[in-house]
Amino acid sequence: MRLMITGRHVAVTPALREYIETRMERLDRYGLKLGTLQILLSVEKFHHVAEVVGVVQSRRLQAKTSTEEMYASIDEVVDKLGAQLRKLKERKVNHKFGDQPRVRAITRKAPRAARNEVEVVRPTLEVLTVEEAVEALNSAKLAVLVFVNALSGTVQVLQRLPNGRVSLIDPASDRARTAHGRA
Repeated sequence: MRLMITGRHVAVTPALREYIETRMERLDRYGLKLGTLQILLSVEKFHHVAEVVGVVQSRRLQAKTSTEEMYASIDEVVDKLGAQLRKLKERKVNHKFGDQPRVRAITRKAPRAARNEVEVVRPTLEVLTVEEAVEALNSAKLAVLVFVNALSGTVQVLQRLPNGRVSLIDPASDRARTAHGRA
């Protein structure tokens, strides 16, 4: 991690620089590759402002805080940046189409109360991209495939039409259009 420390209306003393470096070393524990972090320290009347801007894994991180003491501002901005890094790390670890094993659709029949009632099927939906879903539809010779779109996180349906073409049904986009008055 490379630190670019800039002072605006404040002198960046060696003690202040060392304090910032030791506080920023705590961010290495998240295991994310930190590039260059720009740290801007400024004093406006009686407010000591600390701001950090940087890019981690093509995501922009930014934290800014203001207190009556510069060291307290640095502590708060490092805590805010740590929270952002923790959230980014959790997303990376718990990503729905990352480390988790793929689950095939499993259907279970609900017990029938009478002969004319509707059969309830509750499948476990697989998280797929549209391309993967088309491949699964073609390889299994299915007429319909219900899946969760890996990019949008919405439930979508692929249907094979009688002419052999494949149709994508996206109920979420229909709801969005009708909600905005564009039916």
